Amino acid sequence: MDMTVVLGIFTLIFFVTLSIMCFYRSKINVKVCNVVFILANFLAYSCWNYASYQKGWLRDGWMTLGNISPLMFTMILLTPFMNEKVREYAYSALAALNVGMFLAMLISPEHDYIFNFNTEASFVYTSEAVCHMICSLYGIYLVLSHQVKADFKHWIKSMVFTLSIITFGVILNFVYHKRFFGMDPYGNASIYMIDIFGSFPATLTAYYFGVVLVLTVGMQGVALLERFTAKFFDQTSEDKNEKTEQENKEEIA
Repeated sequence: MDMTVVLGIFTLIFFVTLSIMCFYRSKINVKVCNVVFILANFLAYSCWNYASYQKGWLRDGWMTLGNISPLMFTMILLTPFMNEKVREYAYSALAALNVGMFLAMLISPEHDYIFNFNTEASFVYTSEAVCHMICSLYGIYLVLSHQVKADFKHWIKSMVFTLSIITFGVILNFVYHKRFFGMDPYGNASIYMIDIFGSFPATLTAYYFGVVLVLTVGMQGVALLERFTAKFFDQTSEDKNEKTEQENKEEIA
């Protein structure tokens, strides 16, 4: 199957699921849905890791610190074991990355069809796209289910959480000669496998700026969605309840 067709199907699934979450958000069972998202992420992430192993991409170690996406897929699995305060920061980051994850589902630079025009769908790229789709929906779900507020406070927390881990990875790069997040201080630093700047400090600065921009756009986007859902879908549900109550009163009368 053509990879663009696969992405079209995933996009349809994404918006159908999003619509359902918006319409029925007042009836969301947080405990059940949290488990569902974590299990779905575990299954998709396991498939992506297995497919990556088959392609030889895990020779340098687990992919958790390889970039933002695998970091967040790992964080979803760890959230049940986190301290409540730490989990709030992780949730904030996941919520703010919803737009970035959706775009990554469509234009991940690892896809051969972008650079090599190989449009055939593969297990590794399909499982990667599913991971991004689930993570994007999970971030939106966290706001719709009132586990995260799309406000300035949680935007700051998303930046603190994400940039702190990136900085930790960069420090490990200096000490152990690694290249977590593509930031190799002793070689060619790249942003998502693309060499843009000629020096490590410039590349790292641009990477930080890009992350802040993505978090800002994502938090603004989910804030607008939350307001739209509260105004339109919640009002629709209230109107239906009032109509049902009125019909019941008429039947009794």
